[in-house]
Amino acid sequence: MDKDLFLKIQGQTNPYPYLINVESAKGIYIFDKSGKSYLDMISGVAVSNIGHSHPKIIEAIKNQVDKHMHVMVYGEFIQDSTLAFSKKLISLLPSNLNCVYPVNSGTEANEAAIKLAKRVTGRTEIISFRGSYHGSTNGSLSISGNEIKKQAYRPLLPDVTFLKHNNLEDLIQITKKNSRCNH
Repeated sequence: MDKDLFLKIQGQTNPYPYLINVESAKGIYIFDKSGKSYLDMISGVAVSNIGHSHPKIIEAIKNQVDKHMHVMVYGEFIQDSTLAFSKKLISLLPSNLNCVYPVNSGTEANEAAIKLAKRVTGRTEIISFRGSYHGSTNGSLSISGNEIKKQAYRPLLPDVTFLKHNNLEDLIQITKKNSRCNH
């Protein structure tokens, strides 16, 4: 029943979904409704890389829920948790990396990085690597290296150049191109 309903009313990300009927997850395992355990090798696409239901994470979430769920992340309101996170992250980075722009997801971080790179450099060309994965939004997909996943969504962002990993000769492909001035 759940499988048929899932296939009928929810979009799948590929033609062969795993179809695990999830009941719960703890540590490195996902448990289906029959109690069978699966080693979670995907980790919620890396967001659960310290395991599911980690006690410190659960405690932090419960503490935060008692205060507020979400008010605004984009540098408008002063929030203790975001400020503490930013301060801790900056303490671990080189001194010239001294500002944090917190967002809700990896895709939002990628989109912000694309815009920031264009704004700071004045260039429109983006350099990425073949075989890379950055997300499924238009911008993130544009800089991802999987051509098969990108085909159905063209045209994507222009001026993206893909280099091979560990190939120093490819570095000559990096230009100071600014197509805003070329029109």
